[in-house]
Amino acid sequence: MSDTVAAEPAAVTPDDADERLAYRGVFQRLFIRPELGAMIGAVGIWVFFWAVAIPFGTANGTAGILDVAATLGIMAVAVSMLMIGGEFDLSSGANTGAMGILMILLVKETGDLGGAGLSLWLAIPISFLVAMGIGYFNGWMVEKTALPSFIITLATFFVLRGAKLGFSKLIVDQIQVGRTDEGQGYDFWRPIFAAEWDRTTHQFEGRDTVYTIAVLGGLSLIALAVYEMHFRTAEKRQSAGMIEFVVGVAVTIAGIVTLHVTDGYGGNWAGGLIIAVGAFVALHGYATWLFEPLRDRGTAELNSKVRKFVGLGALSVLAGVIVAAALDAYDESSFIFPFTVQGFRATLFLVFVGAGYALLAIGAYEAKRTSPASKTLVSLLIAAITVALAFFVQSESESEKFRSEAFSVMLVVALLIAVWAVLGSLFAERRTSDPRVESLGAKLIGAGMVLTAIGFAVKLLYTTEAEIAAGLPPAKFSMRIVWFLGVTAVMTWVLAKSRFGSWTFAVGGNKEASRQVGVPAARTKTQLFMIVSGSAWLVGMLLAFRLNTIQAGTGDGLEFQYIIAAVVGGTLLTGGYGSAFGGAIGALIISMATLGIPSARWNSDWRFLFLGVILLLAVIANRSIRTRAESLR
Repeated sequence: MSDTVAAEPAAVTPDDADERLAYRGVFQRLFIRPELGAMIGAVGIWVFFWAVAIPFGTANGTAGILDVAATLGIMAVAVSMLMIGGEFDLSSGANTGAMGILMILLVKETGDLGGAGLSLWLAIPISFLVAMGIGYFNGWMVEKTALPSFIITLATFFVLRGAKLGFSKLIVDQIQVGRTDEGQGYDFWRPIFAAEWDRTTHQFEGRDTVYTIAVLGGLSLIALAVYEMHFRTAEKRQSAGMIEFVVGVAVTIAGIVTLHVTDGYGGNWAGGLIIAVGAFVALHGYATWLFEPLRDRGTAELNSKVRKFVGLGALSVLAGVIVAAALDAYDESSFIFPFTVQGFRATLFLVFVGAGYALLAIGAYEAKRTSPASKTLVSLLIAAITVALAFFVQSESESEKFRSEAFSVMLVVALLIAVWAVLGSLFAERRTSDPRVESLGAKLIGAGMVLTAIGFAVKLLYTTEAEIAAGLPPAKFSMRIVWFLGVTAVMTWVLAKSRFGSWTFAVGGNKEASRQVGVPAARTKTQLFMIVSGSAWLVGMLLAFRLNTIQAGTGDGLEFQYIIAAVVGGTLLTGGYGSAFGGAIGALIISMATLGIPSARWNSDWRFLFLGVILLLAVIANRSIRTRAESLR
C-alpha cells in the first residue's frame, strides 16, 4: 500500500473562475457604449461655450438650447433607430412641414378658397394616419423594389416638397399657411403641443435646498453603484464600517443644513467642508463594511513614462494659467478675431488646461499599470492641481460664472478624484461577474440619475426672490422639451429591452442572416420608416401650434441635420450599431453650437464649419469605439 497522499484540489477563489466569466469593470464597459463619445463631446462643448459666452449656461440660455434641441432631437432619435436598421429617410425633413401644413389646411374654413373646414378633433388624427401611410409607403417601396432607401425617400422628399408648395398656393394662394387657432378644439390641443412654463412666475424659496439634496443624493447613489460594480465583495461584513457609514451620512446632512441656514463666505466654506468630510467618511465606511481590503498596494514609484506624461500635463496646465494671467483684459468691446478678448483668454485657457488634463489622465492610466500606490499618488497630484486651478480661476477671472460656479464645481471634482484615489488603493477590484451585483448597480445608477435630474429640473424650473431682485432675464420652457424627453426615453427602452429593438439591430447588421433566424425583416424595416414618419407628424404638430402658421419650405434640408445628430450620437452609417439616446445627445450638441456661436459673438456662419468638424470627428470616434466594442465581446 502506498503511503503517498493525493493532494487536495486547491480551493477555487473568485480570481480563479472561468475566464469566460471574467468581469469587465464598470469603466471598461462604459467605454464600449456607442453614445460615450457624444456624451464626452457634449460636456466639452458645453464647458467651452459656458466659458466664452456670458449668456450660455443661464436658465434662459438652457431653455433656448433645450427648445432648439427638442424638435431636432425627436427626429434625430427616430432617424437613429432607422439607421440602426440599415436604412435612411431623406424625406423626414420635408415630412415635418408637410404634416403641419396638412393639418392646418384641414381646419381652414370651406369658404377660404376651398379648405376642408374640419375641427382639430378630426384634422389631427387624419394627419397622423397620412403620416403613417407615408412611412408605410417608403418601407413597402424599399422592400418591393430592392432599391436603396435614399433613392426611394429622395423621391418622396420631392413629392412632399412639391405638394406643400402646390396645395398651399392652390388653397390659400400663398406659401404661408395659417392659422392653427382657427380650428375647433384649439383650446384643448394647444396645451398638449404648445404649453409653456414661465420660470419667473413660479417662485420656490426652498429650491436650492431641494436641488442640493437631490443632486448630492443622486450622485451618492451613482457612487455606491460604481463601488458595488468595481470593488470585490468581502466574505465577512465589518459592522464597524456600517457605523462609520451612518456617521458619515449624518455629518453630510449636517453640512447641508449648515450650508443653507448660514449666509456669506464663511458659512459656505463651513458647510462645504463639513459635507466633504461627511461624504468621505460615509464612502470609506461603506467600502469598509462591504468590500475586501487590498492586501498588496505596491510602491509609489513612477517610471519614466509616467513621469513624462505627468510632467507634460502639469506644464500644459501651467501654460494655461500663464496665458490667462497675461491676457488679463477688461475691455469687453475689444476683439481678437473671432473672439472678444475675454473669450479669447478663456479659449486659450481651456485648450491648454484640457490638453494638460488629458496628459495627466494618460499618466494616471500608466501609473495604474505599475501599482495601486502609483496610481493613487498621480491621482492625488491631479486633485491638488485641480484645487490650485480652482483658486486661480476664482481670483483672476472677470466672469462671475467662473468666480462662483466654476470654483465650486472644480473643488467638488478635486474631492471626487482624491476620494476615489484613496479608496481605490485600500480595496481590491472585482475580478468576477456577479449578476446580483450588476443588477443592484444598474438599479442604483438609474435611481441616482433620476434623483439628479429632479434636482436640476427644480433648479431650472423655479426661481427665488433673490434672483427676481437681481433682474435675471425670464426663462420659458416649452412643452416640446417634455415630448423630446418622453420620445427619447421610450425609444431608448424599445431598443434596449423589447423584441422589436433586437430585430432592429439584427436587420441592420445582416438582413439575410436575420431572416434565416426568423426575424421579420421586411415588417421591421417598414415599421421603422413608420416610426420616422410618426415622429415627423409630432414635430409638425409642435410647429403648427407653436408658430400658428407654417411656411411651405419648413423642414426642407433638415434631414441632413437629423443624420448628423444620429452619427454624432454614435450610430453607424452602415447600420447595426448605435443608440436612440445617442441621437438625442447629438441633437443637443448641434443645438449648443447653433446658440453658443452667436452667444460668443461669432459670425453664425462658423456654425457650418463647426458641424462639419464635429461630424468628421464623430465618424472617426464611432469607428474606434465600434472596433473596441467588438474586441471586448
